[in-house]
Amino acid sequence: MKVCLRIGLLAGLSVSFLLADASYTQVTKFTGGTAVDMAKKMASMPMIGRLGGGAMKNAFEDQHYDVYVKGNKMARLGGMVSTIYDLDAGTITTINNTKQTYTTMTFDEMREQMEQMQQRMNRRRGGAGDVQFDVKVEKTGQTRTIDGQSAKETLITMTAKGENANGQMVVKTHTWLVPLSASTHEIVDFSRKLGEKFAYAYGSSPMMGPAAGGLGAAMKEAFSQDGYPVENDVEVTGVAMAGPMGGGGDASAPFMQMEMQSSNFATGAVDAAKFSVPAGYKEEKRRH
Repeated sequence: MKVCLRIGLLAGLSVSFLLADASYTQVTKFTGGTAVDMAKKMASMPMIGRLGGGAMKNAFEDQHYDVYVKGNKMARLGGMVSTIYDLDAGTITTINNTKQTYTTMTFDEMREQMEQMQQRMNRRRGGAGDVQFDVKVEKTGQTRTIDGQSAKETLITMTAKGENANGQMVVKTHTWLVPLSASTHEIVDFSRKLGEKFAYAYGSSPMMGPAAGGLGAAMKEAFSQDGYPVENDVEVTGVAMAGPMGGGGDASAPFMQMEMQSSNFATGAVDAAKFSVPAGYKEEKRRH
């Protein structure tokens, strides 16, 4: 009887993990570095700051998102930009809340666009290609209490290698992990599946210049650890930047410093409307 009871409890727990909708809040703060300082200076210039509807000004401001997961869909809803990922359809819908427009692209189309942007960035900074990384993972033994939970620190160090490495880029991530719950299990499971289908799923944006690959690789590694990364403190060094597209500058200075925090985890039915484009928004066609 006890054996049957244990099996029943485990089965029930597994089902709750598999079927639970989940939600949480995510905040990204850019705390320093030459890239952040330069972007803010350029944004303060009247002509440049207005380009792209103020995109330069807002690129490195604090970013707040409400994130929802329901089955094979995730919605990251922000004040200016929201993103909806659909694993079944293989699409990413990007919503511009300022312009009240949206675009929908397949993973392949988005991958092609991102690779083209990265190639242009590579040419501007001297022809450097994609950067590969050596990975070192160290459990430091440090603990902190975050939102009432005991979080353990893991230090992830990504060091650029090969002839295409722009100098000696190093991405250090202090990731603080808490035990998985029903909600975070669902989020980690979705994030891993998204990462398998779409290589740029972990925030690897060409707008961040040569640090993009390192940041994406570090986030992918953080989600592969045992637990959920409720806080990530990231520092990128070894990247010279004298202009918005790189070149010159002091490579020993921190290129980018940022904090990513997740909180307010919850389970419970998520309204399907969270994964739809708001009424009245117009579709923008992809430019080839």
